[in-house]
Amino acid sequence: MPGMVDQAIEWAAIQLQRYRVHKQFRLHLGKDGDFENPRTHQEKVQFRKIYGNHPFYARVSDKYRVREYVEQRIGTRYLIPLLAAHDRLEGRHFDSLPERFIIKANHGCKWHQVVRDKRALDIPATVKRFNKYMRARYGSTSGERHYRFIKPKIVIEELLESHTGGCPWDYSFFAYNSPAGFDYNYAIVAPDGRGACYTKEGELLVSKVPEAELAPHLNPANFSEMVDVVRALSVDFDFVRVDLYNARNQVYFGELTCTPHQGYGPIAEPRRQKLRDDMWHLDAWNPLLYRAPRSHTPKALTREHRIIASPATGT
Repeated sequence: MPGMVDQAIEWAAIQLQRYRVHKQFRLHLGKDGDFENPRTHQEKVQFRKIYGNHPFYARVSDKYRVREYVEQRIGTRYLIPLLAAHDRLEGRHFDSLPERFIIKANHGCKWHQVVRDKRALDIPATVKRFNKYMRARYGSTSGERHYRFIKPKIVIEELLESHTGGCPWDYSFFAYNSPAGFDYNYAIVAPDGRGACYTKEGELLVSKVPEAELAPHLNPANFSEMVDVVRALSVDFDFVRVDLYNARNQVYFGELTCTPHQGYGPIAEPRRQKLRDDMWHLDAWNPLLYRAPRSHTPKALTREHRIIASPATGT
């Protein structure tokens, strides 16, 4: 009987997920999506949100617990130094912190604060803000259910600096593993969110950054090292976005993003949309990644999409 109850609860959760993502998909993209037979990148993100192995995605999306995952794959050298982690923030916790740092809530998106001068920080307001995050739950509206499996934590890390003294730019790698092996394309993103997208070969697809501003960040000497890090961190996935930083010629891990832009982001440039669609071979029968019902056999997922592989390798 308990097993039947659990199955009924999970069935109800999937129906609620399906309703939420259909509603939001239509709202953001102006059309209905096919999430049972997904073809586009955006539809595949919704499939993941409905049928994903949410505890696994929670582990790698958790800005605190993902550190252990990264350490297991590539060691500690790429981790941003951790200063503190708290279940609840108190004013006294700031006494031992350096003048510059970043505070993050581990279970949401953009729930962070950059501190460049601790003396100018309104500590009571910061304490109140982050303790409020500890009571909040991210992802309900967007249908990103895996965030609900994350135990809230406040994480404080060293603040990285670029060679110019500001925040480092983000190298966002869209990493794929399919029967053909590992593949990727990438974007270089400024701290204010403007970016430029490239193919694996370095061909520019689209850019919102002036050429002169972008130039210092192109072709860094450690780019091949970045690719090696991405390959190692993406090995368990059919698709994941791996964000890295290049701070003073040192590569640092940023985060793993399993549902970029919640799967609701329109891609205006046709070639970039096609790359996103075609490079992701949905590994729907991989139990590490998905919990699709046994009766679920999408027509679009033909034998070419079935990656019969060990979850330890993803290839």
